Amino acid sequence: MDHAGLHPEEGSTAIEARDCDFVLIGGGLASATAAETLRAEGATGTIAMVCAEPIAPYHRPALSKRLLLSAEARPPQPVLRPEVYERLEVELLLGTRAVHVDAAARQVRLDRGPPLRYGRLLVATGAHAVRLAVPGADLPGVYCLRHAGDAAAIHAAAARARRVVVIGASFIGMEVSATLCQKGLDVTMLAPRRGRFDVLRAPGLVRYFASLYERHGVRLAIGEATALSGRTRVEGVVLGDGRVLGCDLVIVGIGVRPDVAFLAGSGIPCEDGVLVDDRLQSGTQGVFAAGDVANFFDPVFQKRRRIEHWDNAVRQGRLAAKNMLGRNLPYDEVSTFYCEVFDRGFQFLGAAEGATERIEMGALDSGAWATLFLRDHIPRALVTTGRPAAETRAARGLIRYRTHIGRSREGAHSGSFSLLRVPSQTVLILQGGGALGAFECGVVKALEEAQLRANVVAGVSIGAFNGAIMASHPKGAARALEAFWSEVAMSTPSVSHEPMRRWLASLQAMWWGVPALFRPRWLSAAWDGQPAMAWTSFYDFSPARSLLEKYVDFGGLRTSPVRLLVNAVEVETAELRLFDSYVDDIGVDHILASGSLPPGLPWTRIGERHYWDGGIVSNSPLEQVVERCGVAGKRVVVVDLFSSQRELPKTMADVWSRRDEIIYAERIRRTGSEDAVLGEFRKLVEECLSQMEPMAADQLRQRPRYVDLMGDDPHVDITRIVREASPDETASRDFDFSSTTLRLHRLEGYRAGLLALQRADLARNLASPLSWRPGLT
Repeated sequence: MDHAGLHPEEGSTAIEARDCDFVLIGGGLASATAAETLRAEGATGTIAMVCAEPIAPYHRPALSKRLLLSAEARPPQPVLRPEVYERLEVELLLGTRAVHVDAAARQVRLDRGPPLRYGRLLVATGAHAVRLAVPGADLPGVYCLRHAGDAAAIHAAAARARRVVVIGASFIGMEVSATLCQKGLDVTMLAPRRGRFDVLRAPGLVRYFASLYERHGVRLAIGEATALSGRTRVEGVVLGDGRVLGCDLVIVGIGVRPDVAFLAGSGIPCEDGVLVDDRLQSGTQGVFAAGDVANFFDPVFQKRRRIEHWDNAVRQGRLAAKNMLGRNLPYDEVSTFYCEVFDRGFQFLGAAEGATERIEMGALDSGAWATLFLRDHIPRALVTTGRPAAETRAARGLIRYRTHIGRSREGAHSGSFSLLRVPSQTVLILQGGGALGAFECGVVKALEEAQLRANVVAGVSIGAFNGAIMASHPKGAARALEAFWSEVAMSTPSVSHEPMRRWLASLQAMWWGVPALFRPRWLSAAWDGQPAMAWTSFYDFSPARSLLEKYVDFGGLRTSPVRLLVNAVEVETAELRLFDSYVDDIGVDHILASGSLPPGLPWTRIGERHYWDGGIVSNSPLEQVVERCGVAGKRVVVVDLFSSQRELPKTMADVWSRRDEIIYAERIRRTGSEDAVLGEFRKLVEECLSQMEPMAADQLRQRPRYVDLMGDDPHVDITRIVREASPDETASRDFDFSSTTLRLHRLEGYRAGLLALQRADLARNLASPLSWRPGLT
């Protein structure tokens, strides 16, 4: 709904603020994406979008290309159709600027109309172009390109101009120079003294594009503009060495600065943008930022960054909206820049600063070429043009998950290297199952003997306990796990009848507890003074806290070469939450939370939230691994503690046992029909591309969105190591912590691991060396 003409005149008397659940300041891609995501995620409150421009959010990449090149001026393509805003009940305040924010009062003052009192605030005001600060910079004929109005003015001026100087050789300078050249103007591109196209970071690519521009007639000049000359309008650009570049049109593309002036005195921390964390949340309660204005902590590169690109605006707008609803998700995407010049499109992924090695793939003469930047054998960035989308997507995964490519680099400089053949990570999935977790200990021993070491360990419940110990002992996990389980083991009566022995051991644990893990509340109820009706669990979990602190160096998890993922479910909201050692400061409470299975064990508090065992929702975190880490090039090993197939139960005990197996067995919700629909969608896209001009189709295949949607993930190798239940196993098997049973579980896990390795032939496909340490930038 467009309320652009419904505001009182500027300068009117103070008006009482009106309430709005979500206020989005900024009329760009980040705000529009956030508004759409809020509704998609179930937001029911009011949403207002404050847009400084008189038109709804539109796609800006076309401003420097298609809109300038067109014979007649055209309006830009909107991000969402007008009826979509109506359907989503998003109030558009067009032609309206935010002039001040009072974070303490949660109010936004506008240049027109009443202030807005917000529940959640998103700052997505983008950035403004840096003006040239030299004499003559205010002459007619000098433009910057940032908004639709700028594009319209440049389009009109280009129709009258003959010679243009583009000051700046960044992405915007490259695109505008190419577009105006194609439009028939005489173009000179002025690059700073640090070099031409330095943004590309690859000497070979710099030479290629320099040659491309020269072939099309664009002159490349090196120097600094010290003045602009002309009497009534611009006639020349004066350089520091005295040269003058004659022109009748100047386009300045020397960078942008975030739009944060209106936040002065607001209480919202700003420094080169709005300071936010890796959740895109400001230190000020209820305030988020996304897009060009967001100065965020990047967990991939472990440093603060501010990204100026539409792809980043989309991703951050989407994630900020989810976090405004309390999702608390990290922004760990790999930054992507896309640029089109003449008939070439190229992408720049990641951050090449500090790279110590480059691997070149393909040949520029063929039009398909890429450079991979590495530091300590870990991919940091990629520049690519004309290469397959699947390769670009694979590179994004290697950068995002900080994959040590180790021996996969063999052949890197001989032309035989392929990113599609690099296994990005080995992932070990550990389920919950109480005492059955000793089986996982045996599996780890078998994997270690085969020199198959996990890069990522994802666990739930007792699997989280085992995973934390593995991440804390990356080179001796099996030994540490064996010591842990030896300490957990209980002494129980020796009984010759095996089913009776197991039943008595389980009964002992239920009644007296497991000293190393939990103790019954009824044994201490007399002196605790808490009536049984007030209990929220049957056992006290504090012994497990001491045991975990003994075996896990929680302070070292962030720098471990093994990434730890554990999940737990929030009691109040029923939301499944994934904790990531490379993102979260995982402590003992996170591991306890993953194992807090009700009603036996109490919830665990982390901050202001309370968590139960994640196995209530999903006992195998494979889906969470896919969502967080992707699947490209992954080698996945799943340890199944509960069989997914079993004959029909014959007794009530069998029924209880089978019920638990069905509840806790590993399964993935994504169905074959969904894969089929996705496959048909991709075929349709390729059919559409086949109807386009080949050059235009090739350019589209280089765009980030195409790479995301159409870059097929390489095959995922999943190996399952299944624990086969014994015929006389009871429903209380997960409570049998007797030393005899735990020793048997470890032996069974070891044998099952060896057998699975032989069948899958994994032993010949060793994982990457454990030599990476996060935090290097």
